[in-house]
Amino acid sequence: MLNRTVGSIQSPSSRFQPWSTPHHLILTIMWLMTTAVMVTMLGLGVRETGRYGEVRYTLQAGYVAALIWYLIRQGPSVSQLPELRPIVFPRRRYGAWIPVLGIALLALTAISTEGLACFMTLPIVATIWILIAWRRQIRLRSVVQGLGLALIIFFPAFTLAKNDSISEIIFFFLLVFVAPMYIAGGLLVDRTNLGDVQLLAKRYRKVLGSFIWGCLLFVPLGLTNAADVSPGETITWVNELWMPFVLPLSSGIAEETWFRLLLLSLFYYLLRPAFPRHPAVPIIIAVLINAITFGLLHERTMYEFLVTGLLYSLPMAAVFARRDWEHAVGAHYMINMIPSFMVYLETL
Repeated sequence: MLNRTVGSIQSPSSRFQPWSTPHHLILTIMWLMTTAVMVTMLGLGVRETGRYGEVRYTLQAGYVAALIWYLIRQGPSVSQLPELRPIVFPRRRYGAWIPVLGIALLALTAISTEGLACFMTLPIVATIWILIAWRRQIRLRSVVQGLGLALIIFFPAFTLAKNDSISEIIFFFLLVFVAPMYIAGGLLVDRTNLGDVQLLAKRYRKVLGSFIWGCLLFVPLGLTNAADVSPGETITWVNELWMPFVLPLSSGIAEETWFRLLLLSLFYYLLRPAFPRHPAVPIIIAVLINAITFGLLHERTMYEFLVTGLLYSLPMAAVFARRDWEHAVGAHYMINMIPSFMVYLETL
């Protein structure tokens, strides 16, 4: 697997990289400006008034653009990614395009109930297929880690289900499938070299470092999410100090395992053989489809498409593809933790 590092708002492994490059400077400026403005708005009670929507979305879009530009410019060249053989008719030229057509049809139907149902069943089917087809490559370490992650999210997921924030079906789904999806996603990452999983690579110090830098990079988006009245006006039961810091572990670990580690890696794995000389193309397509469907799965509205899909999920998908899974977990955690903490403050 490739080893990913983060620079400005920088990790120690990249501290020797110049700060004067445009993408470093723009990211730092946008981080400071967006953070300062959002903190000021929250202090002025924007959650109660709902004002300054245009300013909030403009700043958020600007920061997301700066972050994605930074991620594109930093890290290993995509030309280092290995070529992959088609899984359908591997000896035929058209075999590489059959999965592309299948993904295209699935993406086109994503706005319908049937299409979204396919996206709900796809990770289950893919997980089963991968675990059977690549069973000899499964290591005890990945199984133990997957079970450990399921154990970590049990209590926060149970708390969310008890307070009707997630359904019993979702609660059951998370507990049953997080571990196998983590194992299958790890196998995909190992084959594609897209992204990384520090935990699987036994780089335990980098697990915490990547998580922290993912949190830090997404502080502005956590603040904008809080300013947008997330997690909703009906959520008033977050009234204990531990809740804002523990509950987001559930969505951070579970959804990033499901959507980024498994589905994004799977999309890239299926698309890569069709673009042997242009690895950036399947990355872009996989990231966009992953981000858009993530938004539409929340609700089939233009708001979810634009805001949840493009302004939140897109940078999370990009940070996984250009960094590692731990960065994505930290990003998701921060986006949900800050709004939850604001709810806690409002209950005092």
